[in-house]
Amino acid sequence: MEDTPSPRRIALAHQPFHGVLDLSTGQSLTLHQFIGEGDYGDLIQNKRLALEHDLLEDKVRYVCQRCRKPMVLRSKPMDKEREDRFYLKHRFRSEECGGTKGMTHDAICAMVYANTKESEAHRAYKALIVASLAADPTFTNTQTEATWFGLDGVRWRKPDVQTIHGTERIALEVQLSTTFVEVVAQRQAFYRKNVGNLIWFFRDLAIGAFRQAEDDIFFNNNRNAFLVNEDTLALSVREGRFAMECAWQEPYLEGSTIEHRHHRQVVFFDQLRFDVKDGRVPRAYFFDYDAARAPLDAQVEALTPRRTVIEPLPREPLPPTVDYQSDPSLRTLMEDFMRGYPNHVNNNDFWSVVRARFKLRGFDLPEHVRFDPLFPLLQASYSAKLGRPVGCEQRYLIELANTLFNSHKPALWVFTAMMGFYDRGALLMERGDRRAWSNKVREYHQAWIDAVPAFVPTHRYQSLIEFLFPEAVAALRENPASYVGRRRAALTPDAASPP
Repeated sequence: MEDTPSPRRIALAHQPFHGVLDLSTGQSLTLHQFIGEGDYGDLIQNKRLALEHDLLEDKVRYVCQRCRKPMVLRSKPMDKEREDRFYLKHRFRSEECGGTKGMTHDAICAMVYANTKESEAHRAYKALIVASLAADPTFTNTQTEATWFGLDGVRWRKPDVQTIHGTERIALEVQLSTTFVEVVAQRQAFYRKNVGNLIWFFRDLAIGAFRQAEDDIFFNNNRNAFLVNEDTLALSVREGRFAMECAWQEPYLEGSTIEHRHHRQVVFFDQLRFDVKDGRVPRAYFFDYDAARAPLDAQVEALTPRRTVIEPLPREPLPPTVDYQSDPSLRTLMEDFMRGYPNHVNNNDFWSVVRARFKLRGFDLPEHVRFDPLFPLLQASYSAKLGRPVGCEQRYLIELANTLFNSHKPALWVFTAMMGFYDRGALLMERGDRRAWSNKVREYHQAWIDAVPAFVPTHRYQSLIEFLFPEAVAALRENPASYVGRRRAALTPDAASPP
C-alpha cells in the first residue's frame, strides 16, 4: 500500500514589510491574503507559476503597494517539507523601495486608500456615477478626482466625484474595498467642516454580507446604503433624474425585542435627505431609521420593569455645534477670505464656498470677485477694520488709499466711512505724504458735493457691506456731501484731512 502524504498547511516565511496591491480590484493584500486558503498544489498552480506566466505576457496585476513595481511569490531554499518558506518580493531587485518600513500609520492609511481609487473596478464605478449625474440637469460642475480645498485654504481632499446640486456642494465617494476606519472618519469630518454633503456608494447591497468598512459607513449613515449600476444609469437617462438603488434596515417590534427587516428599492437623488448626526457625522438617507426606531425604543422601555436607577456621574458637556449658516459665521467666513487673500492654497475654491453660503442668506455674489466692483469695497472695509491693507501685497494703508483714489474711486466713500468709524486717520498718515494726500481728499470731497460721476459711490453691494459690518451701518448710510459739510465745519483751514 502506497503512503498517502498528509495535507500540509501553507505557512509563511515571515510577514514582510511589502504589501501587494491588486490592480484589478484595488485591494491591498497581506501575504496571507494573497496566498489564500487553498492547498499546496493550488498555490503552486494558480498563484506562483500563473503569476510568472502573466508577467511574461506583460500582464501586471500584483504590484508593490508603495513603488508599483511587479511582485512575485518566492520560496526559501530549504527542505520543501518545511511550511514556512514562501514570501513576496519585487520581481526585479529594488533597493530604493523599503515597502512600508519606516512609514507612519497615517502615511500607510493614505497610501492604501489612494491605491483603492486606481483599480479598474473603481474607475468604472466612477464613470457610472458621472454618467448618471450628467443625465440629471439639476447637477452642475461635476468633476472626478478634483481637489476640494477646506475653508482654511490648507486642508484638502480629492473625492471620487464632486458636483453642485442647486447651491449644495456634494462629495460622492466609492467604497469598493477595505478602508481604515480612521480614513472614513477623516473624510466625514472634512466635508462636515467644509460645508459639503457626502454620499457613499457600495459595490453591492447585501447588508448581511457587508465587510467591516461597509458596516462602519452603513450603520453611521442612518442604516442606508446606495449603489449605481448599468440599470440605474439607464433609468437616470430615461427619467432625467439621478437614480440609484438603496438598501436599508427597518426596525420592528417582536414581543419586547427590536428586530430588523431588510429593504431594497430604486430611489432618486431628489428623494434623499442630508443631515449631520450628533454634529459629527454627515449622512445621506432615503429611509429615516432613527425616526422609525425612536417610538419602538419607547415601547420597549415601557415594557421593561423599572429598576433602581443609579445617577451617572456628571459628564463633560459636548462642544457646541457650529452653525455655519449663522450671521456671525458668515461674517467670519468673509473676513477669513479677505484676510488671507491672495495667499490661500486655492482662492477660487475658497470663494466658491463663500459664494454658495452667502447665496443661502440671499446675497448674489459675483462668480469672479477679484475684478468685480465688490472687491475694492471689501478691501476698503476690512483694511479699515484691521488697520492694515488686505487682499493685496501692500504694506501701508496710505498705499491702499492711493490705489483706491487712482483706480477705484466709487469705493472711496466706503473707505472714508469705515476709516472714520474705526478711527484710523492717524494710522493712515504714519507712512504717507500729508500734503499730497490732503490735496486728494479735497479733490474727492468736492467731487462728492458736485456729484462728479467718476466719484459717485457704488450702492450695488450696500446691503452686503451693512450685513458684514452692522456696527458701522450709521456711518455707511451718511450722505457723502453731508459728511463733507460736517467735516469742513469742524476743521480749521490748516487742519489735516485724512478720511
